[in-house]
Amino acid sequence: MSEELVNCPECTGDNVAKNGRTAKGEQRYVCKDDECEGKSFKLAYTYNGWKAGIGEKILNVRMDDTGIRDIAKELGVSKQKVQETLKALQHQIDCLCKGCQE
Repeated sequence: MSEELVNCPECTGDNVAKNGRTAKGEQRYVCKDDECEGKSFKLAYTYNGWKAGIGEKILNVRMDDTGIRDIAKELGVSKQKVQETLKALQHQIDCLCKGCQE
């Protein structure tokens, strides 16, 4: 039986351990590095809103002056996910917009 090498999507570290299974039977992992503070993750997510890097994608599409519904449809996430992400990243959006106007 071979061990599968798994890296943390957050810190890219390899100090990862198995952390049980989901209700659907998918393997869950946990990062043991101090940087990640024990965050758990899966290798493949069925919902795009939980995939790594989705926040940056939402921000990039929003900077093209695209509406919330269009972003949700384009990226395959819910409108609520887009709204929550934009609210959390509001400071970054403000800084980018001010930099564009100057």
